Amino acid sequence: MTLPQTVFIDRDGDAWQPIGHNGAGELLLSCPQPSNPEDQGVGESFAWTLPLVQAQFGPLIARSAVSG
Repeated sequence: MTLPQTVFIDRDGDAWQPIGHNGAGELLLSCPQPSNPEDQGVGESFAWTLPLVQAQFGPLIARSAVSG
């Protein structure tokens, strides 16, 4: 399955990238480089569903990951 070529930018300017889908088919996102040092950790980013990201960090702006 091909992931959308879209990243989602949250209210703090952090980019959320699609990383797959969960068992229910919901899009999973991760934020590999959060701007807040307290949110940065070691290892892989926690996988969030799109509705959770929207509720916690929204509003989100969808942006094409492919530049033309």
